[in-house]
Amino acid sequence: MMNAATAPGAAEPFISFSNVSKSYDGTDYVVYGLNLAINKGEFVALLGPSGSGKTTTLMMLAGFETPSKGEICMAGKRLDDRPPYERDIGMVFQNYALFPHMSIAENVGFPLSVRAVPRSEIKQRVSRALDMVELSHVAKRRPAQLSGGQQQRVALARALVFEPSLILMDEPLGALDKRLREHMQYEIMRLHRELGLTTVYVTHDQSEALTMSDRVAVFFDGRIQQIAPPHELYEQPHNAFVANFVGENNGLSGRISRIENGLATLQLANGAEVRGHTSQDLSVDTPGTLFLRPEQVSLATPGVSLGNSLRGLVQETIYCGDHHRVHLRVSASEQLICKLPNTWSHRLPQTGSEVELTWRVADCKVLAPSASAT
Repeated sequence: MMNAATAPGAAEPFISFSNVSKSYDGTDYVVYGLNLAINKGEFVALLGPSGSGKTTTLMMLAGFETPSKGEICMAGKRLDDRPPYERDIGMVFQNYALFPHMSIAENVGFPLSVRAVPRSEIKQRVSRALDMVELSHVAKRRPAQLSGGQQQRVALARALVFEPSLILMDEPLGALDKRLREHMQYEIMRLHRELGLTTVYVTHDQSEALTMSDRVAVFFDGRIQQIAPPHELYEQPHNAFVANFVGENNGLSGRISRIENGLATLQLANGAEVRGHTSQDLSVDTPGTLFLRPEQVSLATPGVSLGNSLRGLVQETIYCGDHHRVHLRVSASEQLICKLPNTWSHRLPQTGSEVELTWRVADCKVLAPSASAT
């Protein structure tokens, strides 16, 4: 597990959590010993299942929850002892939280009016914020007259209008359909890039986190299991929880028969041996699980192996548009999924046939088998 989380090359982080814990009853902790550092201008996603601690972490940063232990700082100054309205933080919620009786312009200008900004300046800044999200033409409408995607863009404009130092987003796209959600992802990424915003984004959607973020912090059981750039998180998971939670993975279980030069050899129940990289402190003759992405598995050409080979019985082939999912049984208790590009249509194996599977040693990892966080 990786709990101390500092952005690479950061001399002094813009946001820092130092040994922060949160308990509601004084006994059980929903966040425990959290150390997290975020650079200015960085986009960090907090990813994890329900109850993992990600939203509580965001609420402590926003000021809606108070840490039970530890401290939170922004730009080197203590933040957790200040009320939310003094934190210079913009917030975007999943349910938009717009005032139904106000016009769009009034909703966007609300954070400025409570800060006693002159009316003439409010008008200019509201116009600029609505231009950013391409909604100037709806300034006089009410929220009920807009689509869900438009309302979310209004909520984003309202969070940006007072030019905060930090933007927090709590599942902001969860209520949108797939096409609109993808469009809004790119809108948020565009604004982040153009304005240089420091953004902390809570989501349980893995693809959303991987697409949008500079780094992703994976939460489980109140702790950060791993924080890394998306490609590193996907390709080099630190433990079984991250491997299982981020993307899709095959897991082949067995006992470790050999470890050398950073490679572990795993003997499966049927006697077959497979190898993969390992960075954990594993021991010979202990249980292990080889994690392998479905897209890394290929059907072997006769006489050619990529390093690992295994025979499997084809149980089902499913058409998925740009690829086919092939479900195979590789032993009495083990199954494996292979994703084959649509260009393989003419070579798809028949249900009930036995095929040779192959994949590179570099494309898989052997980890301790427990799916719980360590």
